[in-house]
Amino acid sequence: MSGPPPGRANTLLNMHNQTRSLAFALCCMVVGTLVVVAEPNDDLLAAARKGDLAAAKSLVEKGASVEAMTAYGQTPLYLAAMNGHEAVVQFLLEKGASPDVTDTFYKAPMLAFVVMRKHYGVAKLLLAKSTAKPDDALAAIARSGQADLVQIVVDKKPKQEALDKAYEIALDQKETAVAEVLKKAGAKEPPVVAPIDPKVLESYVGTYKTEKFPLDIKVFVKDGKLYMQATGQPEFMPKAKTATVFEFAPAGLSVEFKSASSFMLKQGGMLIPFQKAVTQ
Repeated sequence: MSGPPPGRANTLLNMHNQTRSLAFALCCMVVGTLVVVAEPNDDLLAAARKGDLAAAKSLVEKGASVEAMTAYGQTPLYLAAMNGHEAVVQFLLEKGASPDVTDTFYKAPMLAFVVMRKHYGVAKLLLAKSTAKPDDALAAIARSGQADLVQIVVDKKPKQEALDKAYEIALDQKETAVAEVLKKAGAKEPPVVAPIDPKVLESYVGTYKTEKFPLDIKVFVKDGKLYMQATGQPEFMPKAKTATVFEFAPAGLSVEFKSASSFMLKQGGMLIPFQKAVTQ
């Protein structure tokens, strides 16, 4: 079968080329739009991290989202808060940014990072806007030693269990002012733990490893107490809660021995299983 006449063939070719050109132009417009949308968000994240209030205001006015996220789920408010930039934090909160964000890498709530870095002014701003359960905030705040922050959380009526746990943390760290606030709110005295059989403690001794954590943890007994030490880190003494559960309040860390050769480390939202690799 013969093709279309030369004139018609040229017309079809021109129409085809025009269609391709139009499609390419539309594609460029779409890509360009995406770039325009994406760049203010990235720039806002960078401005928040640096504490550049003027840039943050300008970018929000241009349409940048206050809930934009990094690859690890950190928002502009999260970045500003963890770096202690109070002015930027105040601005983003006024624009409706959520203070109740947990990152996807460390599984750490925004408030926990802020308290760990001792940005207490920022913590007060976040608490004023937070709608999260007060139980979740109380343990982190109790470790801060800041009685005024603890009072803010206590006023939100945390449950008895959270009050008792925070009170125990305050007592362990000798934070008298914090302990008084919690006691006044109804916290109960911690239970007395019976002495643990020395043979049980000795059975835990060894070096533990895991594929989920780059450091080994050495477990040993000194002066009748269980101690732990991660590679290259200072040793610490977790407090026995039972014969199998030990807690180290300053770091919000809990260790539960599943057997004499394994334990589960809990910190924040992390659960990391360890196996004994070397018996000492």
